[in-house]
Amino acid sequence: MLDEALFKSRLSRLKTCLETERRYWKETGEGMEEPESERFVKELVELGKRSISEELVKEFETILAEADKLYDEIEKDTTENWISRTKQTALR
Repeated sequence: MLDEALFKSRLSRLKTCLETERRYWKETGEGMEEPESERFVKELVELGKRSISEELVKEFETILAEADKLYDEIEKDTTENWISRTKQTALR
């Protein structure tokens, strides 16, 4: 029971971190250097290795997919911005 309560807590914090990281990216155009969400993912994986309900595992999988999508979007946007700046510098 304690593991499940801790898992739920960390899952909630992961959701909040991802929302904050998305907002930061949207407002600054840059990803965070060391996203806090990665720490929560690691903690959740460790907790998930113990006895966690299938429902919580599915919720974690859903949030993890959202996190992967966010990281992919940030990486793609950052790369495209870098390429654009590089081209502009080369044209000068």
